[in-house]
Amino acid sequence: MHASLLNPLFRLGGLPSRLNARMASRPAAGNFLWLATDKGVRLIIAVVIGSWSAKYLGRENFGLLNFALPIVAVFASIAPLGMEALVVRQIIQEPGAAGRWLGTVMGFRGAAASLFAVAAVAVAWLQRPGDPASLWITVILAAGMAVQAMEAGELYFQARIEMRRLIFPRLGLSIFINLVKVGFILRGMSVYWFAGLTAAEQGGSGLLTLWLMRRALGREQRLQFEFQRGWTLLKECWPLAVSALTVILYLKTAQLVMNSRLSIPELGIFGAAIRIPDTVGFLPTILASSLLPGLLRSRALGDGVYFEQLQRFFRLNALVAYMVCLPLSLGSYLIIRLLFGHDYRDAAPVMAVYTWALFFAFQGVARGQHLLNLRLVRLSLLFSVVGLGVSLALNFLLIPRYGIMGAAVATVVSNFSCSVLTSFLVAPTRRIGRMQLLALVTPFQGVLKQFRG
Repeated sequence: MHASLLNPLFRLGGLPSRLNARMASRPAAGNFLWLATDKGVRLIIAVVIGSWSAKYLGRENFGLLNFALPIVAVFASIAPLGMEALVVRQIIQEPGAAGRWLGTVMGFRGAAASLFAVAAVAVAWLQRPGDPASLWITVILAAGMAVQAMEAGELYFQARIEMRRLIFPRLGLSIFINLVKVGFILRGMSVYWFAGLTAAEQGGSGLLTLWLMRRALGREQRLQFEFQRGWTLLKECWPLAVSALTVILYLKTAQLVMNSRLSIPELGIFGAAIRIPDTVGFLPTILASSLLPGLLRSRALGDGVYFEQLQRFFRLNALVAYMVCLPLSLGSYLIIRLLFGHDYRDAAPVMAVYTWALFFAFQGVARGQHLLNLRLVRLSLLFSVVGLGVSLALNFLLIPRYGIMGAAVATVVSNFSCSVLTSFLVAPTRRIGRMQLLALVTPFQGVLKQFRG
């Protein structure tokens, strides 16, 4: 798809021409397309090779991976300490200080990732103290998470809307890793080797990003770690870090609760059910990262312009969500049968339900950009805590009675509660709540207007 075909989705029709120029719709659309292409190719590879791996490993060994992955994911989500969006903002505003901002955030993130890797191993031991296999899988994955902290270098490319410079190197690494995975399948390697390969891809991506970022900075800007700069930033963004933790907790609560209540094979079935919905979960994030610079700049042009663009953004998120979730939900039985085989047939109805958690995540990410722009990050924390409370209550209520299907229902309801319903809790976001509901029922309105114009 050419970038010009996507430009109408990003352009603000009927607004002053100077706005369209300043909002840089073409770079935003191009950035989205580069990111979507990268993630799309990775998705195809992950689905094909991942499903083959699941068949080869079987429900028991695949369940071991799906025991460790959510534990590591919880801690990996808070390793960035909520600094990313704020650092992107600062690099946009102070391009000459990019080296100091990047060096600082990488130092803080690296220290946090190392600490959280140890914490992930401790949690795995507490959940299954008599299971050395689960513990060692977690140790391997946690090591990869610690090195992956170097991916903070991509913030420089996000700020400059140049993510395309990371695409092909990262994609090449992913293809290589998956070719090695095919070799492991053909040679009959154990589940530990597959965990090591996952960790190698995470760590390799971090180191590759660091190298590319240093080349892009050039000799004019050196990476510098400044503790006081980072401490000041941390005092502003700590609600985002806590919010990220609560978000990932309510997203992964089901798996964490299941880890201690269900069997390893059942974890394998649930892992197959959520594999594709979780894999395509990159879409709301790359939409946000592509349009964040434009949203930041639009505030200078007045509330009318800003909120019109924000409504367009909510509609775009709703439209993409419908385009992704409807086929996945309706086609879940065929997808599971073709990709994972008969042994995973029980995953199909779970996937059909779980997919709609992704649908509401689109609206939550879009709202998060507004809260960031208005420096209302503490509201993000409030909303995430509400979502976590709903998730905990539903998972402890439904999983003992309905197993993995109860976990899927709990995830969808908690996502809706956190991403949409919470907008009506406080006065500053009630207008946003109405905009979200309007986007859900009229997702085509702004887009169709663009094509007619």
